[in-house]
Amino acid sequence: MDELMILRTFAAVTTVLAASLVAANLNARVTVAGFFIFIVASIAWMVDGWLETKASLVIQNVILLVINVIGVWRWLPKAEKEAKS
Repeated sequence: MDELMILRTFAAVTTVLAASLVAANLNARVTVAGFFIFIVASIAWMVDGWLETKASLVIQNVILLVINVIGVWRWLPKAEKEAKS
């Protein structure tokens, strides 16, 4: 298996894992973890897009990266509050 296939497999698996965690909405800490994993997945997809010169993949995941950073910013205070109680 070549490096690009490993990168794509990693990106796909992390995307599915992150979506599962966010969709489950078990608690704020799990949701924040999902958003952090989404950030990792977006970076992996951006690297793939960069290596394959696919501007649309890079642009899409830059936007998703921003959305997921906002998700962390919104949910992190709730997660910290949960951890204290």
